[in-house]
Amino acid sequence: ITMGPVTTGLGEIYQYTVRAKEGYETKYDAMELRTIQDWIVRRQLLGVKGVADVSSFGGKLKQYEIAVEPNKLKAFNITINDVFSALENNNQNTGGAYIEKGPTVLYIRSEGLVGNMDDIKSIFIKNTSNGTPLLIRDVADVRLGSATRYGAMCYNDQGEMAGAIVMMLKGENSNEVIKKVK
Repeated sequence: ITMGPVTTGLGEIYQYTVRAKEGYETKYDAMELRTIQDWIVRRQLLGVKGVADVSSFGGKLKQYEIAVEPNKLKAFNITINDVFSALENNNQNTGGAYIEKGPTVLYIRSEGLVGNMDDIKSIFIKNTSNGTPLLIRDVADVRLGSATRYGAMCYNDQGEMAGAIVMMLKGENSNEVIKKVK
């Protein structure tokens, strides 16, 4: 028994864009469009029978940046490793079980415990020498950022947007899977 790919070179069956409707172009920026793609559209399409994967591209991949101030680390006598450990211990991914739904398996896992920037800012690092809790916000600036970009996706000279390619499972009927995707 050997493992093979779940899709083939001919598995790219559908491409789409995620963009604002006419009149709402300024409501969503490139980061919000990519977030909608990854967390709403992609997750729904992954549950479609016959879909192997949905490969996102375009937009800005949302990340929380923690810009540590070295002078503050020194003043509080802590290291970057202390900050890293505090973040890691307060935002662990947790595994779960899975649910079988026909031929599809849905895996259950929790992705991190932190919900927003204020949660990150409030993460406890250690107590100072006088017993005061030292938090991330005391030694770093927490802000929104994006992953390194290697390109952009634009549509008909209407600005930037997000999108994806839907990959079909090997052996499926492309016509049927496309109907289900639509």
